[in-house]
Amino acid sequence: MEGIIKEVLEHFKDVNLHSEVARDSIAKEIIKMLNEKTGTDYVYSRDLIENKDEDQINLFPTYEGGHLG
Repeated sequence: MEGIIKEVLEHFKDVNLHSEVARDSIAKEIIKMLNEKTGTDYVYSRDLIENKDEDQINLFPTYEGGHLG
């Protein structure tokens, strides 16, 4: 994955990273290349979390103690 990111950044080396449009273009190109290289659709996990309520996100609740021995 690091190689893909570096390849995309090299391709966009002259863009203004202060531009939101440029950053969006880079992100989209990284996802496109990941999809091409892996043969599957890449989904950023934070995108999945944004549409879930707290009970769906908290799959591993905080351990409240106890004795295992």
